[in-house]
Amino acid sequence: MPHPEPLPTPSACLSRRTRPLAACLLAWACAPTWAAHPLQSEDTGTQGPGNVEWENGLGWTRAAGVQVFSFQPQLSYGIRPEVDLILQPSWLRQPDARGRGDTQVDVKWRFFGESPLSLGVRAGFAVPSGNDRLGLPPGTVAAHGVLIATYDEAPWTVHANIGMDRNPATSGVRRHLWRVSTAVQWTANDRLVWALDAGVSADPDPARRRRPATLLAGAVYTLSPGLDVDVGYQVSIGAQPSARQWLAGLTYRFAP
Repeated sequence: MPHPEPLPTPSACLSRRTRPLAACLLAWACAPTWAAHPLQSEDTGTQGPGNVEWENGLGWTRAAGVQVFSFQPQLSYGIRPEVDLILQPSWLRQPDARGRGDTQVDVKWRFFGESPLSLGVRAGFAVPSGNDRLGLPPGTVAAHGVLIATYDEAPWTVHANIGMDRNPATSGVRRHLWRVSTAVQWTANDRLVWALDAGVSADPDPARRRRPATLLAGAVYTLSPGLDVDVGYQVSIGAQPSARQWLAGLTYRFAP
């Protein structure tokens, strides 16, 4: 499946006025959007030279009676057969604030490909670009990277990720945040793909030693060549607070 959700880092989604609850909740709402929506695990797919993918991801997150809405569009542009440039801004609405969040700027490189296995890396940084109550403290930068493996043997595709975020010391979350995940996709027919995605990470709260996990189920349906819609539902396991998230997206791929 051609790619984009990562991921903005949890630190990129923090409201400094409402920690610690909002820190965890907004980290969830803006969580990893590195992969093809609605998945959280990245794949090695790239767009190809001169091709564009415009992905629109929506999320509705609820935890401890608090709701957060997120809109994270992502633009991917192929500069080489194996390299994409990626830009991902964000817009958030929580009980006490709404507006632009941080913007993520990434490069994805597939450095090995011999069917059915391919390997790649996606790395970049998040910068403050809007309401500082919905993102990083002004003047800071968060870095991130993820190693990717994709195994594609129709009708099954498996993705595995190992990632790390480096958050600013003033962000209020764990400075170094590791995560691992894997996703399995089953292509039912030419239009429909079912998917499961599971991941575990360090707790964003530096005072906790838990390893919260996520489990996501979703589907992608191709309306026409280059145009997909998707839905997903994600739950947290062992997180404080526990969270539930509905996801929906529309992805358009084209050559300008």
